[in-house]
Amino acid sequence: MRGLFKFGASAGVAGITALSAVMNTAVADPSGAINLFSLHADNPASIAAVVTTFAVEPGKAVRLTIYDSKETFLETASAKIEATINEDGIAVASLDSLAPGDYAIAAYLDENGDGKLNRGKLLGIPKEPLAFSNGVKIKLSKPRYEDAKVRVEPGSIVMITLDD
Repeated sequence: MRGLFKFGASAGVAGITALSAVMNTAVADPSGAINLFSLHADNPASIAAVVTTFAVEPGKAVRLTIYDSKETFLETASAKIEATINEDGIAVASLDSLAPGDYAIAAYLDENGDGKLNRGKLLGIPKEPLAFSNGVKIKLSKPRYEDAKVRVEPGSIVMITLDD
């Protein structure tokens, strides 16, 4: 199913390795690390896992903005969620507040902690790492809802990879 365990083209080996590392750490270390598989064993939670492909200080915020239609995409969010980067460069956010359905998700690393996506003065290009669900990349125009759309339902894991 589209969007479930979805790695964007940029996720590649680094994203899979990072996610695998957090899962293996959680199995070997019961001290509280998150094991994405065990989250789904008894509870069909839906989550977004944001994987970074570069070194990030643990504790930094990843902010997810969720859109539920083509008409509101990149204009009016249906939900905003925050997660924290762990030692493995992964942030896990619950999507359980969302009704089952199709959504497009934008995620950015709030490097300076000001709560907003900082943009350059010329052309408004993001200064902080930004990524979209389904691995959609920003090119000469803003991404389309249909390209970033994923299905969220109980047990979904939406993967988003942040590149520097």
